[in-house]
Amino acid sequence: MAKRRNNNEEAVSLFPFMSILACLIGILTLMISLSMQMKQNETKGNTEQEKALAQENRDLKKLAEISKAAISKAEEMLKKENFASSQLAELKDKKIVLKEKFDELSKAEDLDKTDAALQKTIELLRAEITALINSRPPLVKRQEELEKELAARKNPPAKVESVLVKSSGSGVRMAARIFFVECNSTGLVIIGRSDGDKAVATGAIANSTDYSSFLEEVKRTRDSMVLFLVRKEGHAAYAWAAGIADSKFEVRSGKIPIPNNGKIDLSLFK
Repeated sequence: MAKRRNNNEEAVSLFPFMSILACLIGILTLMISLSMQMKQNETKGNTEQEKALAQENRDLKKLAEISKAAISKAEEMLKKENFASSQLAELKDKKIVLKEKFDELSKAEDLDKTDAALQKTIELLRAEITALINSRPPLVKRQEELEKELAARKNPPAKVESVLVKSSGSGVRMAARIFFVECNSTGLVIIGRSDGDKAVATGAIANSTDYSSFLEEVKRTRDSMVLFLVRKEGHAAYAWAAGIADSKFEVRSGKIPIPNNGKIDLSLFK
């Protein structure tokens, strides 16, 4: 009978293999855990960077929109300023034109006149215009009569010689400066003005600004007088003119009759 073997000697121990396998599993588990953790850290870092970039992008877009709005507003303000500048330039041009007109008016009119004086001047001008209009029918009638008279004559009228006015005959002492006014059938003629002789109708003498200005000039001139040259049909005009000169302006005056309708010659006074 064979001898029975000892089981303890024949059995193989698995502990070393299991311990190695357990260590290997543990190492693999650790490596997997570390790998996953590293991936998570990388993913987390990328996400934060992307978030930061996204936030920066949003900020940049917002800043771009703000800048665009500011640029639009600046362009609008620039357009308004350019428009205002053009309007200001236009106003300056108008101001220059108005100033030139004002200077012209200042030369022609007395700036010291009050509103009441200006209103009075306007009323006098209106009265003078009305008088001129009223005096027109007699002038037209007289013209028609003269034209008929000329047509009725076969021979042309004889030439009327000029009238040489002498210093004697006025009845008053002559002044150093003499101003001449012709009185005829239609009114007055202020002689010797710088802008030419000025005619004033009989009905407009009382309100004539030209005649008033003329008498003011006479009054301001030292040692001066008005010499009225009165034609045959000029007594009505002389009565008005002399009365205003004496009573309203208190200027010296004299009178010389003119015998005919010839041209007045004042060469002896020069």
